[in-house]
Amino acid sequence: MQLHTLQKLSFGIFFLLLVQVALAQTGRKNDVIVKRDSSRIQALITQMSYEKINYRDLGTPDSAKTYIYLDQVARVLLKNGKTINVRDSVLAGRIPPDSVGQYADLNNLPTDPFEKSVVMANSDQLRDKFRYHHDRSIDGKTGAIVFTSVAVASLVSGLIIASTGDSPDNKTIGTSLAIAGPAVGVVLGLVGFKNYKLHSKKAAKIKTELERRNQPLSRLRISPSIDPFNKSAHLALRMSF
Repeated sequence: MQLHTLQKLSFGIFFLLLVQVALAQTGRKNDVIVKRDSSRIQALITQMSYEKINYRDLGTPDSAKTYIYLDQVARVLLKNGKTINVRDSVLAGRIPPDSVGQYADLNNLPTDPFEKSVVMANSDQLRDKFRYHHDRSIDGKTGAIVFTSVAVASLVSGLIIASTGDSPDNKTIGTSLAIAGPAVGVVLGLVGFKNYKLHSKKAAKIKTELERRNQPLSRLRISPSIDPFNKSAHLALRMSF
């Protein structure tokens, strides 16, 4: 995973340098994308990144914005006169970190549906699953604490109200609050605690599976891109966990 990320980052920086040099020149009427099969697309390029080129196809009337992945491109002829050769600079194909079922023993899959979905998922899917169950476990724990606190507060408040003064109404209201408040609070608190245990257990299984694969729980993504129209470049940094 780390090697794959470094390869993408190295190419991104290299690609940005090439494009920035190219933008300093002038030349053709429009951009041309030369594909690996030697076919050409007369284009208006709006954005490039290490992964794909966003463009409008000038050979098609009223063309909407579309894109092409760089592993299909041999070179780009910019309208400023410069040529960017990408054929030998990109990885062959859009290869994910790992594929579905790559780490699973297909002859000995778990019978439990959740455990089966864990071993069959790729690592990015597992990170998404972990984030979901981790967040739900926190929600459940928070709910259990809040409703348990409400139950205790209702019980104490009810007893205080019932013991204050000689009015029958005080005793009725206080007794009702002391009984109903804890009953509702305890039930909802138990539901929250059950959700906390359920989702934390699932999050732990997902974490264990990622550790078995020697995959990180968080993923750092650096995505360089350029905008030839505005002659600007930037890096997008995103961490998922």
